[in-house]
Formats: sequence, C-alpha cells, structure tokens
Amino acid sequence: MDKSTAVNEVTVCPGCDLILATMPVEVPFDSYLLCPRCGFTVQNPRKNTLNRTLALSLTGLLFFLPAHFMLLLQLHAVGFLDQGTVFDSISAVYRQRYVFVSIMVLCTAFLIPLLKLLLLFTVSLCLAGRTFVRSLPTLFRWYCHIEEWGMTEVFLLGILITIVKMNPTTDIAYAPGFFCFVALSLALVGAVFTLDKHHYWNLIERLQHESQDHDGENRSTPPQVRPMQSALDAGLVQCHTCHKVMRYEEPAPGHLLHCPRCEGIVHARIPRSVSTTWALVLTAVIFLIPANLLPIMQVDFLGSPQKSTIMDGIIYFFQSGSSGVGLVIFTASVLVPVFKVVGLVLLLYSIHFNRWSRLTQKTMMFRFIEFVGRWSMLDIFVISLLCALVDFGFFTRITAAPAATFFTFVVLATMFAAISFDPRILWDMVNPQPGGDKE
Repeated sequence: MDKSTAVNEVTVCPGCDLILATMPVEVPFDSYLLCPRCGFTVQNPRKNTLNRTLALSLTGLLFFLPAHFMLLLQLHAVGFLDQGTVFDSISAVYRQRYVFVSIMVLCTAFLIPLLKLLLLFTVSLCLAGRTFVRSLPTLFRWYCHIEEWGMTEVFLLGILITIVKMNPTTDIAYAPGFFCFVALSLALVGAVFTLDKHHYWNLIERLQHESQDHDGENRSTPPQVRPMQSALDAGLVQCHTCHKVMRYEEPAPGHLLHCPRCEGIVHARIPRSVSTTWALVLTAVIFLIPANLLPIMQVDFLGSPQKSTIMDGIIYFFQSGSSGVGLVIFTASVLVPVFKVVGLVLLLYSIHFNRWSRLTQKTMMFRFIEFVGRWSMLDIFVISLLCALVDFGFFTRITAAPAATFFTFVVLATMFAAISFDPRILWDMVNPQPGGDKE
C-alpha cells in the first residue's frame, strides 16, 4: 500500500481539476468559493457546523425508530379500517414477492438513513471532543459515499402524495409515527445542510497530526504549479472523496495509492469511467421500456383487478384535480429518468467525439443529474405505502406490478452511472492528460 505525498496550500476544483490557488484560501461564512471555469462550489463554509450537525444528527437518531415503527396513518373506508407503519410498507412489498423492490426500499428508506445518522453523530461527537480514533477518517469517508443513497425526504414526499391520492375516497387519521417521520426528515435535511465537509476533513487532519498514532506524512509544494493550470498537468491529483491534493506518480503494478487523510484509494481519474457509464446507461435504456409499458400497480376492487402504468397514475392525478401532484410524479418518474439518460449520453458523446464546446454547461448539467437522480424513487415509495395502507380485503386492495421491479432497476442503473462518470474527463479534452484513464 503506497501513500501519496500531500501538497501544501494548493486548492483544486473537484469538478474540472483546475488549480484555483497556490496559497491558503479563507472563505468567510455565508460566502462561496466557486470555480470560475465549471461553476463548482469548492467551499461553502457553514457557521457553527460542528455543534449544529451534532445536535441535528442526535435529534434524528431519537426520532428514527418511532418514525419507522410507530403507526403512520389510519385509513377508514365504508366501515373498513387499515393502518400501517413505514416498516410495513417494506414488508408488504416483500410479501407480494417483489424482493428486489423491497430490498431497495429497505436500504434507501431505513438502513442507509440510519447508518448516515450513526456515522454523522459518531464523527461529530469525536471532533467535538477532539478525540481521534484510527477509524475516524474511514467513518466519514463512508458517510460521504452513502450520503445520496439515504432518501428519507423523498419517502416523506411519497407519504404526502399517498395522502393526496387516498383523501377523496377514505378518511385519513394521522398517527404519532407521521409526526415523528416529519421530524426525522427535517433533522436529516438540516444535518446535511449544516454539515461543512471541508471543515470536517480539516479537523480530522488536524487530529491526525496531533495523534500519537499518526505516522507523519511527507508534505511539499511541487515546482511549476500555477493557478488556472490543470492539477494533473502539474503532477498533482486530488482525492475523489475528501479532496486532498497530493503528488501523483503512476503506482507500480499490484500497488495502489492511498489518500494520507481519508485513506481512500486515489486515482488520477475514475478507472474505466466512460465504458462503465456507457454500460449502465444502456442498461437503464433497456429497463426503461418495460418500466413504462408494463403495469406498475394493480387495484383489486370487489374482486375485479385494474392495472395501471406510470402514465395512468399521472393522468389520474390530473383528472382528479391534483395537477400539482401529477406534475411532481411526472417529473420524478418520467422526465428525470429520461433527462438523466439523454444527458449522460450527450456527455459520453462529447468525450468520444472530442466535442469540447459548452463544457461549463455540460458540467453543470452533470451536477444536476447527480442531484435529481434519487428523486426517481418517489413512485416506488408511493407504491410501497399504498400496498401497506390499502388492504381492505375483498373490498379493495393495492398490490405492486411487474414494472415496479424494472423501474427500480432504472433508478439504480442511472444513479450508478452518475457515480461512475468522471466529469474531469470532459476538461481533459481541452488539454489531454497522459495520466487520465477514460476507459
């Protein structure tokens, strides 16, 4: 295992690999450090980030189990009563033998949000108490990796859409679990908003240096480094997770470079980025067809089954007067997956055919693709909730249908495609780098 050599006082844009400064950059609170080339937010300092994040993550942990296991809603319809918890929505889909869908809902709505809160609380507590343990960088690195996979706020929107959908035909009573889930969602969103990752990594690095277990690291400023130069062109590389800048030398066969701060594996560019992204995008295209053509939900009313596709559900909301909800579902379930596929194909096309015009707009489009990808799970969450809450026996019952599995695959493939794509390769076309690994 090879350790890279850290570099003092060099600030590099993670979005396009541009060297922004060769001296320390102090950004005041409520200000931003933006890359002038690609518009990436390099630094966004948060006031009192440590205490606020610690308090909000603890609040989230306190509300977590009640939010998932206490009664969420009660539905009354023509003498029938059905009720359920958030966790019931997972088990209901599993009982209907949609195992993959239930696993995805379990991970994104329960396991990963819980892990996010535990990791964030543990790291914040250690930093607040100035206590360094060897696993601290690893814990925060894992938080950074799983952050976008926790979808509590998306699930909350799914609950609200379920309420709007069922309100005309049933009487809905709000149970304590609903209010706990709202509190949990607000705490999680607040914790993510107040978290200053740049400050956290600097604190972790400072504790590393003060720790007796720290081995020390070779730090230097390499020659011929100037602002507005590509980092890789200057012999530098940036850790993809914690954005630590270090010298780059091609590792010997069988060896890997590791970041001296977060201990993650360092590559000049994400290995096989373009080929992996192509494979995942094509996979998403293949699954998009059955996801939109096959029924995604089935309603059994007095023994008569009625199946509906994604578009059928959207049309229902527009016809029932809930055009705002219909627009939200149409955006999350139709526009967002198609936009992600078309956008990633455009980026891959630009790389293959060396189309380097409008790179700033293309990079900003990629960041938008990263941001909106998780919201495509909205339809799956709504279906899982309906399966748990609408089971009135012979009178009416809602179950998942085959398109739910295909649509879940689409969400998974497009999210992994965005993760595997390295936007710095777009800017390498302007000044090709021998160390970049596109394929």
